[in-house]
Amino acid sequence: MRTRLIKISLIVFAVGLSCLAAAEGTIKLGMSTALSGPAQEIGRQLKAGAELHFNHYNKTKRPEQIAVELITLDDGYEPSKTVINARTLIYQHQVDALFGVMGTPTSFAIKAILEHSKVPLLMPYTGADFLQQPKTFSVFNLRASYDLEAQEIIRYLMDEQRLKRIGFLIQADEFGLTVEQSLTRALKRRGQTPVVITRFRRNTGDIAQALNKAKEQGVDAIAMVGTYEPLAKFINQAQQDNFHPYFATVSFAASNELYARLNGAVDLLVTEVVPDPESCQAALCKQFRQQASQANMLVNEQTFEGFLNAQMLTLAVQACDSPIQAPCLLNALEQTLVTNKIIREVFMLAPEQKKLPVYRSFF
Repeated sequence: MRTRLIKISLIVFAVGLSCLAAAEGTIKLGMSTALSGPAQEIGRQLKAGAELHFNHYNKTKRPEQIAVELITLDDGYEPSKTVINARTLIYQHQVDALFGVMGTPTSFAIKAILEHSKVPLLMPYTGADFLQQPKTFSVFNLRASYDLEAQEIIRYLMDEQRLKRIGFLIQADEFGLTVEQSLTRALKRRGQTPVVITRFRRNTGDIAQALNKAKEQGVDAIAMVGTYEPLAKFINQAQQDNFHPYFATVSFAASNELYARLNGAVDLLVTEVVPDPESCQAALCKQFRQQASQANMLVNEQTFEGFLNAQMLTLAVQACDSPIQAPCLLNALEQTLVTNKIIREVFMLAPEQKKLPVYRSFF
């Protein structure tokens, strides 16, 4: 009887070692994003792009390389749900990092969780100021800041188009506030202030009052901050009302989704944080197009950004020993961005260039 118990114990011990080895050979990532609601196409496309690379990597990696597991939860682009998801991912699923969290208000809502848990936030889909150089939690950004995007918008409207009466349409939350501040600073450098600032609620199409205010002020251009649905509604209604200012917005709006919802010709600039994946000739761009075509996936800035985020993650993972520790991963990500020729080719970075660039697309 005792011999049988010893054998059972040895079997249980061996199984335990096997599970531990499997856990140590995998990095677990948690993603909270919008898979439902009026901004769902952004979250779905970011997730699809990331999974495109992670699935390929896991299938083709060498046996000794660390696998990647991505756990995704839907928050509908609502901060309260992001808080619940972050707690679930960190404390229940025990993820090694949060990855690709979508949005400024959602990221802002989980600051306390990041500070308490010490779990890093990797490649958030936002260029908010508070995530650029945080001191109380760890972040790695793979996109230009909203401040740089705002500067590009004002440069285009004022310096290139020679427009002076600039108004703002702002989503009424942390996202809107941080970009509004950047746009205001960019105007101030040119001795200007916004003619009018109008607002609307997140995840709504409640833009009628904002549009009326903009029309009353007779603005030449409107810098917009929001997601594709309300911005498209605003532009379409303005066109219908025979109101034709220049429009501009930052990358978060998802240009492909915004353009698809417009009813006619309009002067519209969208700043982008990745190059056009259709025309980019870097090796990684070609690889993305090939894999996306095989998977019958959309080729656009959002799927490409998700793909690039995943590519950066797996490159960094290979520089760390298992089990991966946050300091090693963060350092490896920074070094990959500085030294990896494949990544730098995508962003067309000069040898000494450290800041990620801002691109443009037009409707």
